[in-house]
Amino acid sequence: MLSRTHSHYNPNPQNLGFDTVLVPQGTEYKAVSQGIAKNPLNLKIIAIPAGIKPLNNFLEKWQQTPEFLNKVPKGLILMGLGGSLSLNYAVGDVILCQECALMDDSQESKGQCNQFLAESLFKQLGSRTFIGKGITSDRVICSAQEKLLLGRKYQADVVDMESYALLNWSQKLGIPVAMIRVISDGCQQDLPDLTKAFKEDGSLQPLILARKMLKNPSNSIHLIRSSLKSLQVLREVANKIND
Repeated sequence: MLSRTHSHYNPNPQNLGFDTVLVPQGTEYKAVSQGIAKNPLNLKIIAIPAGIKPLNNFLEKWQQTPEFLNKVPKGLILMGLGGSLSLNYAVGDVILCQECALMDDSQESKGQCNQFLAESLFKQLGSRTFIGKGITSDRVICSAQEKLLLGRKYQADVVDMESYALLNWSQKLGIPVAMIRVISDGCQQDLPDLTKAFKEDGSLQPLILARKMLKNPSNSIHLIRSSLKSLQVLREVANKIND
């Protein structure tokens, strides 16, 4: 059941059982870094690429590094933006995902978040926080109509491009994961088609991004405004988890 919480429970990250935060590179990483930097507790923040395949490649390389092998993370928090798949959520709402499915025809590929981490974060984050379900896509979902159809098909609340890949990887290694998504575009909001703006390594190509947005100025202006609002909320959430 989806609900809000107004608890004043306020643990620190060490008690919650996580020490590493993963964030999509770019503006999301910058927002989370700024939020966490306001508090003194020592959390490692790692920028990750967008997209299923780029993230899989990143994780495979990361787990072979001496830094990872010498100190395997005790718990991971994935933070970032996501698109709403339901009329229940507006730009700036915070979704704490219980599970995430891969967007495919089988609808059988699902990963579960760590219940202890999720419940602890839910108590800590307070108002504007929902418990929900996510799906992961290998492309940007641009059409409002498709968002609503996907929400009904998968009984999901938010769509992103990384969560399932991280869950699938972390469960093989026994690393607990929790996921926080801030809604950056509503389910009735059409987006410019930004899929081709991403390189194979998951990074954005600024010139292609600009051209795509110029072709659809109305939707682009809407996206910029909603993104600025959601990034501010993401910054605030990052500050809370490190409080």
